[in-house]
Amino acid sequence: MSDEAQMLAEIDAARGLLRVNPPPNAVTHAALWAHATREPGQPVDFSVVRALRTDPDTARRYRAMLGAQALAHAPLAAAASDGAITRRRLGAFELEILPAEDDAPPLLVLRGVEAKVPRVIEAWLGDDTVRLELGAPVEGAILLALDPAVPEAVELGRMLSEPACAVFLL
Repeated sequence: MSDEAQMLAEIDAARGLLRVNPPPNAVTHAALWAHATREPGQPVDFSVVRALRTDPDTARRYRAMLGAQALAHAPLAAAASDGAITRRRLGAFELEILPAEDDAPPLLVLRGVEAKVPRVIEAWLGDDTVRLELGAPVEGAILLALDPAVPEAVELGRMLSEPACAVFLL
């Protein structure tokens, strides 16, 4: 994301947050922003994680921050779906899960990355959240193996197949 786009995202998120007056003991905007902009695998503040899981207002503020900085996001996959989702649209991007074949694990394929390239994917389903770093695109697509040896990758695949999963491409 360019410096200008990052600044606009931060300004938009700040404006949205200023409209909300959180209670005095709530997680600060700065703590939420630090959590929203962290790199995958970095240490997290457990008080922020606890607040995200227990306080709907904090979770709503956090998701507003993610949405403000995301290249694309989908709050829900398809509320009317009656089965597992294997493909979904996120703005200009298409996300697809290809099933496992032979000895190869399932693959997450992200297409539409010609103009802007997301670096991170974050998924939310109920109280669960997963944030993984995305690799560089190859011929217009980003591939991420949902390797059974990587618990976060398996969890991401499970969450993305659920209709109620929210997805943010950052």
